[in-house]
Amino acid sequence: MNQLIGLIVVMTLMGCVSTPEPSTKATFTSGMEVAKKAHEAGNYREAVRLYTNELAAEEAKPAPSWAQLSYLHNGLGLALDYAGLYDKALENYQKSLAIYLKQLGPEHSSVATSYHNIGSVHNNKGEYDKALEYNQKSLAIKLKQLGPEHTNVAISYSGIG
Repeated sequence: MNQLIGLIVVMTLMGCVSTPEPSTKATFTSGMEVAKKAHEAGNYREAVRLYTNELAAEEAKPAPSWAQLSYLHNGLGLALDYAGLYDKALENYQKSLAIYLKQLGPEHSSVATSYHNIGSVHNNKGEYDKALEYNQKSLAIKLKQLGPEHTNVAISYSGIG
């Protein structure tokens, strides 16, 4: 038995066995569903309020889930962006990005999405050099992870354009 465990450890270190990737999926709560519906209906201020409440509830837990926190910061950032509250949107997108970088590493598709979202806000603010910088970061990750023919790569090219 100990030999089998040792063999698995050696194979894992050599890259022959992959260890499971941490889940990037948030648990969708009823409050998050209501916030999403408010956003989809164009009621961005209400979505901001609802996402803020959900975020506060998650942060108040003894052991908040990083997946929940990153999702909620991203959702709140999106609602704030649509509401025209760009600095607050950036703040939340950057918090989401920091969590993804720590938990998933710099080459993960969720990091690319965060870079794209940050670039979008800079574009909305008229900060085109910063928008270009973040969209190029997003593109580089997507090209590496998805290949040049993937539709998400086209989204990054669109952001750069």
